[in-house]
Amino acid sequence: MRRSIFITQDDLQSPHWLSAFPNCVIQTACPKKLLADTLVWLLADSADWQVQLQKLTAQRLPVIVMTTQLDIQQLCDALQLGARGYIEAFANKTVIEQVAETVNAGGIWLPGQLLSNLVGVLSGQAINYPHQCDLSSLTKREKQVVDEVIKGATNKQVAQVLNITERTVKEHMSSIFHKLKVRDRMQLMLAVKGH
Repeated sequence: MRRSIFITQDDLQSPHWLSAFPNCVIQTACPKKLLADTLVWLLADSADWQVQLQKLTAQRLPVIVMTTQLDIQQLCDALQLGARGYIEAFANKTVIEQVAETVNAGGIWLPGQLLSNLVGVLSGQAINYPHQCDLSSLTKREKQVVDEVIKGATNKQVAQVLNITERTVKEHMSSIFHKLKVRDRMQLMLAVKGH
């Protein structure tokens, strides 16, 4: 398990941080150097949060950006600068633990309420994704599933649109991830949008 460090402002601290990680460090200044096993939680409400984020990601540290108000532009900025997650600063203990688990496993954590907005923003931008995405390896039904997912649909919504079960959608998603060599929905969206 990675050590957690929360970089915040003097007047902003959530009791959920210590509840989720009793041994975490909470401070207002960004250390110059951190150990490689550190998971950094960075508050985006400071004036220089983007500079701090760049310095941290340059050290190849996983950084989760926290905010007091979810914002699609701030989310896009955080992702472009290498953040591995974006959450509300006052998220509850369960969410914080899920975020840490996802990021520690190599995933990206995004708030569900902003995911469909992000897809819309990405649709209007050219994306430089290093992964080659060969959609020809997908079946017709898998392509239909991908079409819905890149619109921001949940598994349940995909199932309703395509008139299939949610379990079938999950099976298609597993197959799609394997064929396209992506590990999650975000990588799938980035790979397809960059295709």
